[in-house]
Amino acid sequence: MARLLKFIEAVPKQNGKLYFYFRRRGKRTPLPGAYNSPEFMEAYWALRNGGAAKVEIGASRSVPGTVNAAIAALHQSHRFTKNRPITQATDRNILEAFRVRHGDKRIALLEQRHVEAMLAEKAGKPSAQRNLLRVLRALLAFAVSEKLRRDNPALGVKLDAIKTTGFHSWTEDELRQYEERHPIGTKARLALDLLLYTAQRRSDVVQLGPPNIGVGENGEPRLRFTQSKTGSVMDIPIAEPLAKTIAATNMVGVKTFLVTEYGKPFTAAGFGNWFRARCDEAGLPHCSAHGLRKAFLRRMAEAGCSEDYIASISGHTDMREIRRYVAAANRAKMATAGMAKTLALFPTEKS
Repeated sequence: MARLLKFIEAVPKQNGKLYFYFRRRGKRTPLPGAYNSPEFMEAYWALRNGGAAKVEIGASRSVPGTVNAAIAALHQSHRFTKNRPITQATDRNILEAFRVRHGDKRIALLEQRHVEAMLAEKAGKPSAQRNLLRVLRALLAFAVSEKLRRDNPALGVKLDAIKTTGFHSWTEDELRQYEERHPIGTKARLALDLLLYTAQRRSDVVQLGPPNIGVGENGEPRLRFTQSKTGSVMDIPIAEPLAKTIAATNMVGVKTFLVTEYGKPFTAAGFGNWFRARCDEAGLPHCSAHGLRKAFLRRMAEAGCSEDYIASISGHTDMREIRRYVAAANRAKMATAGMAKTLALFPTEKS
């Protein structure tokens, strides 16, 4: 028999059959069914997680040792459930797409060339490639830890550095163009101002509402919330333009500032699609929700704010992105000052 799963003990009986037990911290619990059978694995993972079994979609029909079975087990493991809900949701979507195509294959037979072929299918989509590689590395690392395979072939795969500036950062002209199309009092304008003047990701903006409004030491209104991606606790002032937009928008009885046509809170993806349509209406098909976060960080950098000041609004824990904004703003100021000094020392001859 192949190496047993962690915490599994096989005990031969007089009838010649093997009985399997889950043993941890001196406690031994019998497991049902044949080794690696669906009922065996369901009970095993319930005990591994220290609670009642969670029935994973597709788990009962998973053949042991397949991609299906490995993904079902990963979803119930602490390695997966310790992640924040937004990360779990993203990774589930990637894993589900992978499972649909390869679920009945043996995970032990996955090779580096297979991983490289999957990534090649996403050529021209560097972010999608990186997310897939990240998730496959995690899945295969889990498979190794559970003795479902001996190595992690995804570790040897390297991707080229992304040569992109990312989402387009809105210009001042583009902001004015949107504001002209969507005046104060409309939901579309409220969405713009929430994204711009909080400099938050759409996943956080859709959760903000009147319950998040507090009062600062000097009596000024503030927004208080926890970022879903980073877990950073935020306490930021409500900018005057945003306060005016909130006051001018009808939000009677709502728990979030932004709601769907049915009066329900948006999901992050649903809001992104809805806001995409509002940008199209304003003649800005190249602009996006995330670009407004970048626009406000640019504004702060051009206003001379330090990296720490910018991070206090954006919630960044990795300062590398912020440094790019500050460096670009400083270069522009130095270029202006340098040109003025040079022309002052070497004036143009009068004609």
